[in-house]
Amino acid sequence: MSTDWSRRKLLRGGLLAASGTLLAGCQPAVGTPATNSAPSSASATTTAAKPSEWDQLVDAAKREGVVSVYATDSVNRPALVGAFERAFPGIRVEGTFAPGSQQAQRIITERQANKYLVDILVAGPATAFNVLKPAGVLAPLPPALILPEVLQSSSWLQNKLHWGDGAEPYTALMFQGSLQSPVAYNTQMVDPSQFKSYWDLLDPRWRGKIVATDIRRPGPGAVPVRWMYLHKELGPDFLDRLFSEQAVTLSLDQRQMIDWLAQGRFPLGVFLFYTEVSLAAEQGLPVGLVPNEQFKQGAVIGPGGGAVSLVDRAPHPSAARLYANWLLSREGQIEWQKTTRENSLRVDIPKDGLYEGSTPKPGFGYASGGAEEFNIPGQVFEELVGRALEKAKR
Repeated sequence: MSTDWSRRKLLRGGLLAASGTLLAGCQPAVGTPATNSAPSSASATTTAAKPSEWDQLVDAAKREGVVSVYATDSVNRPALVGAFERAFPGIRVEGTFAPGSQQAQRIITERQANKYLVDILVAGPATAFNVLKPAGVLAPLPPALILPEVLQSSSWLQNKLHWGDGAEPYTALMFQGSLQSPVAYNTQMVDPSQFKSYWDLLDPRWRGKIVATDIRRPGPGAVPVRWMYLHKELGPDFLDRLFSEQAVTLSLDQRQMIDWLAQGRFPLGVFLFYTEVSLAAEQGLPVGLVPNEQFKQGAVIGPGGGAVSLVDRAPHPSAARLYANWLLSREGQIEWQKTTRENSLRVDIPKDGLYEGSTPKPGFGYASGGAEEFNIPGQVFEELVGRALEKAKR
């Protein structure tokens, strides 16, 4: 599932800063094609068809004058706060940023004190369906969505809205869907075209030559590992053999692992933070991601912190509805992509400047790793990896 891991925390911690090392040196549906004819700026949305009640909603939201948004990563503030305030002068965004688990606890604590302070939650969908929906603090989102461009299924990847919830009422709509390649490589040592199946990672020649994120802890790798666990051609057996047979070196230090990969200490990396591998490659380091589409088992997209929920008994109900519709509009999603460099599930907007390899390709089926069906408790992987390492007598 999605986690509260911030892709920017590593940068703030100095992933690509001077370190005295190489880092210092420098199956379902088919996606709808994204074309270059998509709108080239946010202004394209201002002329899109609006429902008859839109002007009344905007006026009511302006009378409320504020919308309270709880979100998971402060680096997304330009997209979630500034862009909306520019689009709707006179409506102020009160943005509160913290990891999803903290935001969930904050909302529940506020409710216990009979305080209703938040309108909108922008976080990974698991925050909604694991915690807040069972607690009864989220409102069904579909009745609040009124913009035709939001409701039109052809605007979205795989011709559908991507709900995180496994069943109604639907409360968490995913709008981010980036490809999360689980296999990274040293470009000077490995030919990526040799990988046609994830089982190729079990080739004896890679034994002792793979570094991997320790998936027993929350963070990078959470989406692809859960997808693999449920995949009929991979499953627990693949993961067990990977960690028991291949003498994989485990770490939680993304900076160190990418450094090792770039140095050639390990030619392969598994479950590394894909955005940080891409950033390292952009800085000229010899690292890359094996394209998802060449694996015969398919590929998975993940939402990160890109899902929106409407909080029940919102203090600013009109502003909350306006905000949800705007965020999911072309304008809102262009702003989100511009700030995060992550792929929006909207297929009718430009895809320039995104992380290399993160954009789904037309004509290829992708699993939606943020959906509730992939909501596997972390304890499952703690036990699986623990047993595998014990089997390997490590």
